[in-house]
Amino acid sequence: MRIWVTATAVLFGLGIALPALAEREEESHEKQQDQRRKLKDNERREVEQVQRRQQEDRARQDRERADRDRMDRERADRGRMDRERADRDRMDRERLEHERLDRERLDRERMDRERVDRDRMDRERAARDREAAERGREIRAQEVHREAREEAWRLRMAPPAPRTEMRPVAPSPRHVWIRGYWGWQDGRHVWMGGRWEEPPAPGRVWVDARWVNENGEWVFQRGYWEPAAAPPPPAPVAVYADPVVSEVNIALGPPPPRRVELVPRRPGHGYLWIEGDWIWDGREYRWAPGRWEAPRAGWVWVPPRWQPVGNQMQWRPGHWARR
Repeated sequence: MRIWVTATAVLFGLGIALPALAEREEESHEKQQDQRRKLKDNERREVEQVQRRQQEDRARQDRERADRDRMDRERADRGRMDRERADRDRMDRERLEHERLDRERLDRERMDRERVDRDRMDRERAARDREAAERGREIRAQEVHREAREEAWRLRMAPPAPRTEMRPVAPSPRHVWIRGYWGWQDGRHVWMGGRWEEPPAPGRVWVDARWVNENGEWVFQRGYWEPAAAPPPPAPVAVYADPVVSEVNIALGPPPPRRVELVPRRPGHGYLWIEGDWIWDGREYRWAPGRWEAPRAGWVWVPPRWQPVGNQMQWRPGHWARR
């Protein structure tokens, strides 16, 4: 009986203790599993951190390698651009040097041509001067012979009016027109035609031959060369306004024929002879004698003009016009 009770008590105790032991073992097992999970999580996080650091290191290395490659490319580009710029500068210097040499060669050639032209012109001018001197000597000899005959012309018969002559083309710009005059041959007046003549020296002007009445006798005074008068002082620069030119219609016939005028001596270099002409003063035709006028820089003289317009005559006065 006692054994049974003991066994029963043991069994009862085991029945109570076993579940508790099982619970503790289960709790211990769960704790171990939690610890293993935590360890695994820690290991996983450590592995992830290591992998992340490795990825960041690889990314940083890739960026650094890309930056080094970019810098190498930029350095290579700068070197190439510097070489190209140096090549362009060298080519520009060579081009400028070639252009300078070409300009110097062209200048030398131009100077050589100008020297040759000057020499040729000097030779031609010397030849013309020699020819002119020979012609002058011939003309002078003729003049001396003619002057010997003309000095004795002293008459009681007045000479006719001077003729209007057509001037031929001048041989050169240096020649001066010698007007014709009435001479005396074989007991009558004979017209001596005008001619072009070169002055014997620079700065000489020709004084025309003329007949002078002295106490009822007509005495011939031959023409001669004399030194030119000193030119007048330069005139102040003038400002000319554009003229207002108005045309006038006249209900009369045409004006009388134009008169033949004796042109006086030129007052100075460059003066322009304005020929005389008939003008309309509002009531009748009136003769306006010719005159010398000072030149105007940049202007040109437009002569007066008469022209028929229907049954009337239209007059446009002479005026200065801009070139």
